[in-house]
Amino acid sequence: MGAGSLLLGVAAFQPTFEPLSDALRKAELKQDDAALVSEGLLTPAGTVAPQAQKQFEVTVESCIPTPGIIVKGCIDDCDVCEPELEEKIQLELEEQDLKNQLLKRQIELLDKSQEYRCCPAGSAPLAATK
Repeated sequence: MGAGSLLLGVAAFQPTFEPLSDALRKAELKQDDAALVSEGLLTPAGTVAPQAQKQFEVTVESCIPTPGIIVKGCIDDCDVCEPELEEKIQLELEEQDLKNQLLKRQIELLDKSQEYRCCPAGSAPLAATK
């Protein structure tokens, strides 16, 4: 027997499938739905049952390390900052305090200066003399 006759013999034994009739298909679907309802997987309305949804629910949480993530820390008991950063913050606060003291002193000196007064020293303002 040659290879050609063997292939023809195999082709003769292959089953052929015919589509199911609409009535048979609908009956099978109805039977499957009834089985799923009895198992508690479907509601009679044909939607997924809530208990089945909870049972088979899959939740996935993942973290993707990317350079776009911003992490904010605070200065508290946990001491999230490095010592250098804390020192920098302290120095900036001291600088602001010194600037405020300088401004107060400049205001005091300007008040005492004759150049910025409206009346000579020792004389009363014009409104007080009337």
